[in-house]
Amino acid sequence: MNASPEAGWLNLLIGLLQGAQLQLLRVLDTLGLVVQAHGQPAWPWALRLSGENLLIDLGQARRLGFTLVLLAAAVLVLLLSLLWRRRRLVRTGLLALAALLVVLAPWPAANVVLVPAYPTSFQQSPTGFSAGSIERGRVLYAAQCAACHGADGRGQGPLAASQPVWPPNLAGPLLWRRADGDVLWHVMNGMRDRRGAPTMPAFGRALRDEDAWALIDFMKAQGAGESLRAPACGPSPSHRPT
Repeated sequence: MNASPEAGWLNLLIGLLQGAQLQLLRVLDTLGLVVQAHGQPAWPWALRLSGENLLIDLGQARRLGFTLVLLAAAVLVLLLSLLWRRRRLVRTGLLALAALLVVLAPWPAANVVLVPAYPTSFQQSPTGFSAGSIERGRVLYAAQCAACHGADGRGQGPLAASQPVWPPNLAGPLLWRRADGDVLWHVMNGMRDRRGAPTMPAFGRALRDEDAWALIDFMKAQGAGESLRAPACGPSPSHRPT
């Protein structure tokens, strides 16, 4: 089945956002302006542009797309005004047009486009999502995670009811909608609620970096398998953001 035109431009938009931020991080790393975290360059800011939310809120995705088009047009008009040497009136008109394009842009909601970031948000798995890594992750999952998240990842393990927050269902598309680096951060550093109370323990002392990536591989493979068994639970892994 062919992808819809809307899916095409949305994937392009998300790819541009992700690619631009990743290239910025690489430039900062080349210049020695960022530190390393878990063996890869660390994102230095507390926020990042979200591609995941745009998959959920298509209205905001359209607003962002139109805004980027108008901003690009404003930049072109601005450059033209700077190069215009003949009539000052025309140059002033071009500057006014550039400002008008910025004002008319349908800016999306900041809380949708900007989300909390972690030092590992743009890190990528070095495992290649291989069968060996998934099998290694399976063993780690059984030892470290199944008691709370359940053997099938549905969050109904024997210790689930004793947790401060019921474990999330990992058997659907949840992990495929999250940046790999964000998942790594939560695995290694745990999770907290809005008041700062821990809702999931940190495994940074129990797992090496390569173990954590293998564990993520298995959880994503398990989630994909469970999604195929229950097609109504959400979009397939092929729709996950980069």
